[in-house]
Order: sequence, then C-alpha cells, then structure tokens
Amino acid sequence: MGTPANPPHPEQPEGPSQADQDGFAAFERGDYRTAGELWAASAEAGSAWGQLGMGILYADGLGLEADAERARGYWEQAAAQGLSDASFNLGVMAEKADPADTEAARHWYGHAAEAGHVVAQNNLAVLLQNAGDEAAATEAVQWWKRAAEHGDPDALNSLGVAHQQGSGCARDRAAAAEYYARAAEAGHRDAAFNLALALEQGDGVATDMTGAAHWYRQAAEAGDPDAAARLGNLCRDGNGTQEDLTAAAHWYRAAAEASHPQAQANLGVLLERGLGVTQDESAAAAWYLASARQGLAPAQYNMGIVLAEGRGVEADLPGAWVWFARAADQGHKPAAEARDYVHQQLTPEQRREAEARKAETSR
Repeated sequence: MGTPANPPHPEQPEGPSQADQDGFAAFERGDYRTAGELWAASAEAGSAWGQLGMGILYADGLGLEADAERARGYWEQAAAQGLSDASFNLGVMAEKADPADTEAARHWYGHAAEAGHVVAQNNLAVLLQNAGDEAAATEAVQWWKRAAEHGDPDALNSLGVAHQQGSGCARDRAAAAEYYARAAEAGHRDAAFNLALALEQGDGVATDMTGAAHWYRQAAEAGDPDAAARLGNLCRDGNGTQEDLTAAAHWYRAAAEASHPQAQANLGVLLERGLGVTQDESAAAAWYLASARQGLAPAQYNMGIVLAEGRGVEADLPGAWVWFARAADQGHKPAAEARDYVHQQLTPEQRREAEARKAETSR
C-alpha cells in the first residue's frame, strides 16, 4: 500500500448526518443492507461518515461481497476529509496485510494519532517500539504519554514496561510501578501482573505480599496463567494471603490447563500427596508428564520417580531412565544420581531400549 508524499491534515469533519446515524443504527442491529443503502447515498454525496461505513461493509463483507480495495478507497476518501477513524482503519489494514506494510501503517496511524485518536497513538507507539532503534523508542514513549493522558490502560502499562526497562526513557522502576498501578486499577490484566510482581520482588516499591496477592488474583481471574501460578504459590505457602491448599490447587489447575509447566508440576505434587485435593496418583503422573514434555527438569525428575516406582502408572524402568537422563542433562543433580542408579538396574537389552527412546524423544 502506498502513502501520499505530502499527506493532508484537515480538521476532523462535522459529526454524522441523520442519514449516517440511521446507517450506524441499522449496522448495530445487524441490518447491513439498510446500512449500506443509507451509507452509499451519503458517501456518494461526499459524507466522510458514509464513506467510513461503506469501507467497513466492504472490508468485512457485511451485506455485500468483501472487497478490500473498495474498502481502502472509501477509507482514503474519508481520511482525506480528516476522519481519524478512517485513517486508523487504514493503519490496521496495512499492518494486517500479508506481508505487513509497516511504513503505510505508521503513516496512517500517525495521521489518526495527530488527530487525537487514542488507539492509533498506542498502535503507532507499538510499531515504533518494534522498530528497534533508540530514536523510535523515544518517540514511542511520547505517543504512549499522549494516550495515557486519556487514561488508556494499554498505554499506561506500556509506559510502565518502558520505564522498567529504560527503553526510550530513563530507567525508573518507581515510575514503572506507578504506571502499572494506574493501568491495573483500570482493569488491565498485564499491568496487574506486572504490579504484583513488582510488589512481590520489591522492584521500585516496598515489598508488599498482601498487595502482590491482590493483584495476582485480579490478573488470574482475568485469565493470566502466570498470575494464577504465582497466586497458587502464595496460597500454598500462606504468603500474603491465608494458607489454603485447596485454593492453591485451584489456581495451579487454572494455569496448568493453560499449559503452564511449573503449575502443571506443582499441581502434580498436590495430587500425588493429596494436599488440598483428593489424592490421585494417576492424575499426578499425567500432569508431571505434561510438564516434563515442556522441558521442566523437576517434572522430568518426578516423572522418572513415578515410572520407576509405578505410582499411578505401570512401572517402566527404561522410561524412568529416559526422564532422569533428560533432567540430568539440564544439571538436575538428584536426577543424575537416579539416572546412574537406574542404569545399573537395567539389563543390557533395557539399556539399549532406554538409550534409543531418549534419542528419539530428543529429536
């Protein structure tokens, strides 16, 4: 997608006409044919809002055949009149193109951002940050600050990350925590996790385990598996919250089902020992295996133990050796000792089988 050499920066057009508003009302209730009829006439008469609407219909194939080129044409007409939503849509279109047209995306996001479009300001900042040079990172911070003036949670969290890392600005961990707090209070999941981690580690703020548990809970309830796993740890240890193994198992399971390897291993321990849950060695072995397959050495060690001793699974000494060996390869000392011990118990045939299985699983 090309961009104009000297893009115009007209004022934002007047609000939508009654016909345009009727078109948006029809669109909201799913009556795309009526919306199209209203917007087509409005767009033909030069309404930027009608052009915006027709672009949406053509872009998504709503009530008419999808046509990206016609959508682009309508949005470019609306953008030429200063409609920031149209410029923003052109930026999204360019960014999602295959291959992505980053230059065009930056152009159109910039056009919308200058007009005060908050989401465009945030998206432009992300593109600049991803450019990888310090000048772009510095400009990204400025755009995030403009978006943050409107309370945008994404921008506030990104400013927290930038200040924590010293990317595009001076490193300031206290400022990072403040930005995270503002975004977290607005319900931003990642910011809640970032704030909780800062509170747990005393990074830019005084250590506050009760506060950490609070914000991990908010992030975990919003579906963050890392937060759920860490909240599980706090519930297990009674750190910042009441010791509650049932709650620990609940949060470990939430993270484990999202493929979090440490949570899978921790849930396996609780199931194997019957802590906070009904003891279930078969389920424990299944979670150890899921974690071990992701490369977590302690889970590989535990998987070796359950296979060696037949806990919840059929005993399998060659299989046990494989998992001990894989954990040992990562520097797990107890696993190395167990690997050597089990190797002595294997017959020559079993040793060949075990080594072949390890070679196969290492591919």
